[in-house]
Amino acid sequence: MFGLIQVLIIIAVAVVSCNLFLEEGVLGEIINLENMNIFVLAITIIYFLLGYFCYAFLYALTGSTVSKPEDVQSANGPVAILVVVGFYLAYFTMMDPTSSLNAFASIFPFSSPFCMPLRLVMGVTSPVEIILSITILALTIFVIAKVSIKIYSNAILNYGKSGLKDIFRMYKEK
Repeated sequence: MFGLIQVLIIIAVAVVSCNLFLEEGVLGEIINLENMNIFVLAITIIYFLLGYFCYAFLYALTGSTVSKPEDVQSANGPVAILVVVGFYLAYFTMMDPTSSLNAFASIFPFSSPFCMPLRLVMGVTSPVEIILSITILALTIFVIAKVSIKIYSNAILNYGKSGLKDIFRMYKEK
């Protein structure tokens, strides 16, 4: 939740800064907004939220496997590498938006939140690709969430004296 609020604050500051400090027409020279419409904005928000949930569940999955707070960073290392690989896969495939590697990056669930909105703005994607990509990303989130919830609940219930049986026993003793 706080991550989403942080991103919204960054976007708000960027919009206010662009409106206050940039001369008229400068933003239009940097970003081509011809293909931007409500549909593209909605799909971009959907990809942002799905990508956020995908990586949040991955971080929760790896974080739930450790018992000490000091180990969380090393446990989350593979997820951080996956984020970087997904970002760079999308970044470098943008050089040729019609390539088959770019099409793969927009369907692959760990790079599609980065790649598909850019392909949509460029106008090189079809509605079938968008639906397929969102479906694969949503299914991936469902699987990761199911696994992470199962592992997290087992880790919490099996750590120290916090198991369900131990809680009932402690309650009966007092």
